[in-house]
Amino acid sequence: MINSEAENSKRIVITGLGLISAAGFTTEELWKACTNGESGIKPFSFPGSDFPRIRYAGAVDQFTGKIDDFGPLDPVKSKAIRKGLKLMSREIQMGVASAQRALNDADIEAGSIPSNRLGVSFASDYIITTPEEVQDGMKACKEGDQFDFSRWPSQGLTKMTPIWQLKFLTNMPASHIAIYNEFFGFANAITDRESSIGTVIAEAAEVIRKGKIDLMLVGATGSRIHPFKMIHTLQQDEIADPNLDPAKACRPFDADRTGTVPGEGAGALILEDLDHALARKATIYAEVAGGSCRCATHLRRGRTSGCLLEGDIEKSITLTLSSLLEKTGLDPDKLGHLNAEGFGGQKSDAMEAKAIRAVFGKRADTLPITALKGHLGNPGAGSGALELIASILALKNNALFPILNNEKDDPDCPIHPVREFGGDPGDSFIKLAWQSAGQSSAILVKRYE
Repeated sequence: MINSEAENSKRIVITGLGLISAAGFTTEELWKACTNGESGIKPFSFPGSDFPRIRYAGAVDQFTGKIDDFGPLDPVKSKAIRKGLKLMSREIQMGVASAQRALNDADIEAGSIPSNRLGVSFASDYIITTPEEVQDGMKACKEGDQFDFSRWPSQGLTKMTPIWQLKFLTNMPASHIAIYNEFFGFANAITDRESSIGTVIAEAAEVIRKGKIDLMLVGATGSRIHPFKMIHTLQQDEIADPNLDPAKACRPFDADRTGTVPGEGAGALILEDLDHALARKATIYAEVAGGSCRCATHLRRGRTSGCLLEGDIEKSITLTLSSLLEKTGLDPDKLGHLNAEGFGGQKSDAMEAKAIRAVFGKRADTLPITALKGHLGNPGAGSGALELIASILALKNNALFPILNNEKDDPDCPIHPVREFGGDPGDSFIKLAWQSAGQSSAILVKRYE
């Protein structure tokens, strides 16, 4: 048995980064977008489908789902992944691709570490079937202009390919990653939407501290760009004005913000026991100092613009941040910056900003706040992983990136938004993540010393 003192003394470091985003597939491309204020949000529409309130998105046009998108692979793994592509939806493909890129970045080769000492925890949004997968079955059940549900078991379902469900199960990103890379010590799948990244990292860090696993691959993949999901997005989210310039549409915490922009993408990170990382001479990007996850404790019926009533969200975020500060013993005055969710909605950003203010008090007047959705839109579960990677790159490059399109103060957002590139990112940051169902998470990351 490992005693609790030994468990708590273990240090968890980040040794690999991988991503698939509207800004590109490499950390260099993502950092270039942050440096130059480039937006990956472009005009967008589905062929044959009309969503008049959604005219642009953070789509990853360059991701084709072909094997070249998965980064450098040895011939055996390349063959295995190529064979498995037919079992992956687009979101799963992006998740697996980001994971393989993170493994390559961390210089981890198959068989170099005992498989029972490796684990994976990967998150996703709910993954939903595409219209193309069900259209033949639906046509078979059509009676005039109506759909006859009674005919589906015998006439509709039989038109579906036998493996179609495997393409849309939320545990499949973790499953594929574990199988292709022989990560057999631990595996889990999380479905917590935008707050997912904090959940998987907090869990992974605890698993490593228990001493049974030396290295965990964590990450998240998501998409709001889907014909069925677009309907949910319109019902639940504050949507940006469709008549704006796409590159300026998402304006987190700006007084003139109009809403969020749907996106897609995935990010993955390698978490590792420090001693294990040093023994294999790994490159260390940063250290995970702690994490906290919470949910709104008094959920009420009724929603406001797709979000829970303001008090619920604010309480969830406040509890999460307060718990993180308490667990880590962090002096708020020593925190370098905070990477916020920053959806870009009037109500959502105001709720988040007020919760930050409630926890940090006067420190909120000077605490640099940044956010990334002006660059990428909102990739759902994938957003937190990509935003976390961006702040890790800020530490690495010793420069903080601004909130794209944030130009005008809003009294309803009493925080200190970053508006110029190159400021001091500090020696630590918090990645805050939350979603409208009430879950929130926060991860404290610091420079490795």
